[in-house]
Amino acid sequence: MPNLNTSILAALPFLMPPLDEQRAIASVLGELDDKIEQNRRTAQALEKLARAIFRAWFVDFEPVKAKAAGATHFPSMPQPVFDALPTRLVDSAIGPVPEGWEVKRLSDAFEVNPKRALGKGMVAPYLDMKNMPTTGHAPDFWTERAFGSGMKFQNGDTLVARITPCLENGKTAFVDFLADNEIGWGSTEYIVLCPRTPLPPVFAYCLARTQEFREFAIQNMSGSSGRQRVPATAMDHYQLAVPPEDAAVAFASIAEPMFDSIRSGVNESRKLAEMRDYLLPKLLSGQIRVRDAERASVTVA
Repeated sequence: MPNLNTSILAALPFLMPPLDEQRAIASVLGELDDKIEQNRRTAQALEKLARAIFRAWFVDFEPVKAKAAGATHFPSMPQPVFDALPTRLVDSAIGPVPEGWEVKRLSDAFEVNPKRALGKGMVAPYLDMKNMPTTGHAPDFWTERAFGSGMKFQNGDTLVARITPCLENGKTAFVDFLADNEIGWGSTEYIVLCPRTPLPPVFAYCLARTQEFREFAIQNMSGSSGRQRVPATAMDHYQLAVPPEDAAVAFASIAEPMFDSIRSGVNESRKLAEMRDYLLPKLLSGQIRVRDAERASVTVA
């Protein structure tokens, strides 16, 4: 049509399935949406727990405080790790920290914008700023694009938006959606963080989600109004207490399975959403009957 108006649209014929068929269609599609929502809630709960453990162990030092107060165990911490903890906090440049834990600059504890090999023009997974998550670690969508100019990353890296208002909005991602040894890329407005041994990859993501890190980054933004950003060199000035290897490894053993479970749920939800969007017009038009859709849904699940 050269143009559209309400009269033309009002005259369009369409198939109206019988009421019982409409209800059956709604039931099938509703089950898919329910499963997607269940996966979202599970992911939210798992990440909340992982970040709570990170904060207790490595920001608030609750196990050390509990041990200093006479406790013989700490609920979320393996007993051998708790037994090896110091019994007091000592003063440092960043305030009280567990005795024996080294205070380091973030740029010494992590690789900041590490080198990743990706040739000009190579087609690779691309994550744009629009699809960076503001809550949760997993982006919902990425695409394939020939590499031009941008930050490169691989599984295990953490991406932090460094430009306003994306930084303030909490755009942060943990990269776990690539194939083994695959390199992805994205905006030049990302800072890429990769922890050095003994810190596990998820350590950087959990740190980047803390209020303390976010406030530090925001306070170190510079540039003209509306285009302020955090320079990567600002990471030279952020300091943290680096835990001993046994505590770092113990945290990884707890948090990494949670993030793996979240990723599995996200992958499943992507497939379910694709199935839902594929089925909807075909069910409404009668090209596919509900019983066929139910079989397809069971196969995907």
